Amino acid sequence: MNDEERRPQSFSWMRRWSAGLNLVITVAAVMALVAMANYLAIRHYKRFHWNRDTEAELSKRTLQVLASLTNTVKVIAYFDSENPLYPRVKGLLKEYQYASPRIEVQLVDYLRDAAAAKAVKQQYQLNTLNDKNVIIFESSGGKKIVNDGELSDYDYSDLLKGKSNEVYRTHFKGELHFTSAIFSVASDRKPVAYFLLGHNEHSPEGADHEGYGKFTAMLANESNFDVRRLLLGGTNDIPPNCNLLIIAGPTQPLDRTVLDNIQRYLEQGGRMLIAFASGTARGRPTGLEQLMRKWGVEVGDNTVLDPQHSTGGGFDVVPVELGKHPIVNALQSSQVQLYMPRSVRALRSAARADEIKVDELLFTGPATVVYTTGPTPDPAQRGTKSLMAVVEKSVPGGLQRGATRIVVIGDSTLWNNQLLYSAGNDDLAAFAANWLVSQNVLLTEIPPRAIRHYTLTMTQAQLRSVQLILMAGMPGAVLLMGVLVWWRRRH
Repeated sequence: MNDEERRPQSFSWMRRWSAGLNLVITVAAVMALVAMANYLAIRHYKRFHWNRDTEAELSKRTLQVLASLTNTVKVIAYFDSENPLYPRVKGLLKEYQYASPRIEVQLVDYLRDAAAAKAVKQQYQLNTLNDKNVIIFESSGGKKIVNDGELSDYDYSDLLKGKSNEVYRTHFKGELHFTSAIFSVASDRKPVAYFLLGHNEHSPEGADHEGYGKFTAMLANESNFDVRRLLLGGTNDIPPNCNLLIIAGPTQPLDRTVLDNIQRYLEQGGRMLIAFASGTARGRPTGLEQLMRKWGVEVGDNTVLDPQHSTGGGFDVVPVELGKHPIVNALQSSQVQLYMPRSVRALRSAARADEIKVDELLFTGPATVVYTTGPTPDPAQRGTKSLMAVVEKSVPGGLQRGATRIVVIGDSTLWNNQLLYSAGNDDLAAFAANWLVSQNVLLTEIPPRAIRHYTLTMTQAQLRSVQLILMAGMPGAVLLMGVLVWWRRRH
C-alpha cells in the first residue's frame, strides 16, 4: 500500500460547509415541525380519562350548565389534602376548569397554608369549628357552600348487622352538588314555588316519613327554587310571583273559592305540580279531580296494583314503560316506585285536541288489576294503566305567565321523606319541577359515581415473598444489569 492510499481521506471545505448547512436546515425543520405540532395541539386536543376513580367525563347536564355561563364562577376548595375525598374533589374541579374558561378554582389546604386559610375564613365568614372541608361557589354576589358530608352515600348495612364497626362510602355525588351550586350562583332567575296548604297536604317542612322536607330541600339546593307556603281563602289570589304551584296529596275537599282561584291561575299560564293522595284515599274526592277533567285529565277513584312489577308485598308499583317526554327521557334506564297509585289518563276528546295537549308518561304492565269498590279487583279494568300525565296549553298573547303546564301523578307518597330517594323518584321530581318552570338545562341526569373498595389478602408466606421481591429482587436485578454492562464493556 502506497503513501497516497495510507493517508486518511478528508472532506474539502466546500463539502464540510454543505454538510454543516444541511445539519442546520435539518435541525431547523425538525424544530419547526415540533413547534407546529404543539401549536395545533394547544388549539385542537383530545383528553382521555385513564383514572376512573378520581376523574371521569362530565355529564351532559353539567356541560350544558357550563356552556350557559355568562359570568365567572369562583370555586374555592377549603379542604384538608389528607382527606380521603380530596383527590376526587380536586380531580373533578379540574374537569370543570377544562370544560369552561369561566370556572376559576383555588385549592386551599387549611392545615398547611395558614395565610390563605385565614383570608378565606375572613372573606366568607367561616366558622373555625364547623366549616371545614367545604367547597365555596361564588359569582356576582351569590354564594353557595357544599360540605364534604353531602358528597357521599354511605353503606351502613354491616354496622347495623354488627359485622363491622366501619361505614363505607358507596358513591361520590360531587358532580351533582357542584353543578347545582354553579347553576344557583350564576343564575339570575330564582323560580318561586308555593306549596298549597290547608287540606291535609304533605308538609313541605315535615321531617317524618310522610313529610316533604327532603323534597323541599332538593328543590332549593339542586334546582335553585325559592320554596314558600300558601294558604288560599276568601279573596286571596295566588301570588303574581308564583312560578310553580305544588299540591301534594290533599285528602280534604277544596272549597269552590280555592278551586276557582287555581283555575284562574292556570288559565293565565300557570304551572302546577299535583300529586294526588294514593288509592288508600279513594272515595274522598277533593274537587281537584273535576278541575283536572277541564284540562283533559281523568284521575281515577281507584287503586292500581301490578303484582308482577312490585318489589315487596304487591302494594308498590314499578312502571314498566315510560312515555316520550323531556321529564322522563333521562329515566329510560331507571325505575320509579309508587305506592298504591291511582290511574291518571288523558281524556280522548276531539274537541280539545287543538287546545290542550295531554301526554301519558308512566305505564303499568298488562297484568295490572284495578280496585274500585270492595276488596276484589274490577275484572273490566284489567290491563295496562297510565299513572302520570302532563298537560300543555298555549295562552293567547302569552298572557301573564306564558303557556300553561301541569304535571299530574296518581300518588303523593313517592316523594315523601321515606320514598323520595327510592329508585329514581327524586330524579322524576326534579325533572318534573324543572320542566314546569322551563329550566331545560337541568333536564338531564347526573348519576353518582361508584366508589370502589379494594382489599388485598395475603398469607404470611405470601407476604414474606413479596417483601423479598421488593427489598432484594428488584434492587438485585438492577445491580445484575450493571454488572453485565460492565463485563460486556471489559470484554
